[in-house]
Amino acid sequence: MTAAAPITVLVVDDDPFVRRGVSDIFAATDDITVVAEADDGDRVLEAVHRVGPQVVLMDLKMRRVGGLDATRQLMTLPQPPKVIAMTAMDVDDLVVHAVAAGAHSFLSKDEPPHTFHQSVRAVAAGNTLFSQESLRRIAAHRPNPTAAAAPTDLAVLSERERTVLQELATGASNADIAGRLFLSETTVKTHISAVFTKLGTRNRVEAALAAFRAGLVT
Repeated sequence: MTAAAPITVLVVDDDPFVRRGVSDIFAATDDITVVAEADDGDRVLEAVHRVGPQVVLMDLKMRRVGGLDATRQLMTLPQPPKVIAMTAMDVDDLVVHAVAAGAHSFLSKDEPPHTFHQSVRAVAAGNTLFSQESLRRIAAHRPNPTAAAAPTDLAVLSERERTVLQELATGASNADIAGRLFLSETTVKTHISAVFTKLGTRNRVEAALAAFRAGLVT
């Protein structure tokens, strides 16, 4: 039986010690390999074109071009890699904007190695690893403190799609959702795709945020 090809990762950070540390985190795994590094946001597009990583671990604060702008550039590609935003804090304003720009997940730099492993595996599989508390904090974020966020209208979703979205917003994987709702994973994927289309969301984090803002999850 042929082993599955490892998940390929590009590490982007302007601190060489952070890049080395993140690369070392994955050195002990058999299913994840760091294929390239970039020392600033202005090197990301070239590196992605050169090595075609499945996942980009993106620092958000860099000297020349920040990870937010680099993420926006990647999202213009026909088939962009999955982006995990890295930050020194659990949730800050840049994380909120990175999610809005298309980042598929986010990760604090002080997380233990196994969380880095789980995050990359989840994102590569089309899932997302996040805590409900982090999503609550993002959902409550107001770029303008005097403005209220408009609630998302979930009336466009079927009852089953709302149920799947509610489970997705807990951070559950497709397999977890399938088990809880007694569905096949293929059916769950179909429902999630329909949710993305109807709500105009690009990934699981955005869909989960829509659920929080609509009051589907509290």
